[in-house]
Amino acid sequence: MEVHHHSHHPKKWKEYISEFLMLFAAVTLGFFAENLREHQIEKHREIQFLKNIHLDLERDIKEIDNVISFNVQKQQYGDELAKLYDTGVSNDLPKFYFLVKTLALRTFFQHSKNGLEQLKNAGGLRLVEDDEIIQQLQVIEIRVANTETLQESMDLNLTYFRMKTNSVLDAVTVQEMNMNQKLKNTKTFNFRRFEVPDSVRPLHLKSVDDINELVNLGIAPVNTTKYINAQLIELRKECVQLNKLLIQKYGSEF
Repeated sequence: MEVHHHSHHPKKWKEYISEFLMLFAAVTLGFFAENLREHQIEKHREIQFLKNIHLDLERDIKEIDNVISFNVQKQQYGDELAKLYDTGVSNDLPKFYFLVKTLALRTFFQHSKNGLEQLKNAGGLRLVEDDEIIQQLQVIEIRVANTETLQESMDLNLTYFRMKTNSVLDAVTVQEMNMNQKLKNTKTFNFRRFEVPDSVRPLHLKSVDDINELVNLGIAPVNTTKYINAQLIELRKECVQLNKLLIQKYGSEF
């Protein structure tokens, strides 16, 4: 039987180069397509995180306004307490009870940081491409930390103040005021929870210095609110600045 052999012509070097170039192009295009897809995913995540930060900033601005307003009222009551002490608390003992009970109240600025925490958990600030936004976020974080330190100091002073009120104010009068306080379910803190009582029992004084000590302990946290407000005023400016920046650069994506 006759066997026919098929002849195989060797490929020319141009064919090898052509196949190599096509394979290289396919791999390269696949690489760029994957990079583009990952970039688009990260860009979408960046915008979503920045949108959440934008919402946090708007909440923070409202919260700052409420806390500043509260602290200003507290400072006014602190001035009234000092003046009443100067003229003699026995001249208006019901008002003294009212001022002491009211100055024992406090409200804190609570930073909204859901968006920033999500951003950090997702890989940190590297997801944010804009350096100006990163710098402003860092400025705000430092300001918030300073504010929280002052608030912790104020809360410690308030603890000493409240402990002193427990030994000076009459328990029956305090309970009557607590029973008559107005607890409103509002978005802003109700500073006027207590009313000036119609009648009060005498103070429980072990020393002539008890009232002076009580007034000093009440004024100390009031003084701290002035430093807190100074920080909050600057923080508000920084929040507004960052919020405007986010809206200008990403507002259409929110």
